[in-house]
Amino acid sequence: MIDTLSLLVSHGVILLTAWRLLSRDDLDRDPEPDGETGDA
Repeated sequence: MIDTLSLLVSHGVILLTAWRLLSRDDLDRDPEPDGETGDA
């Protein structure tokens, strides 16, 4: 019983973290480098 509960809790936390990371808006965008304007 304890082993199953431990597995469910740990995998649930992993799934929750992955879901929150994948729902971020800035996941697909690279940050702008400092000092470059892109006017080259």
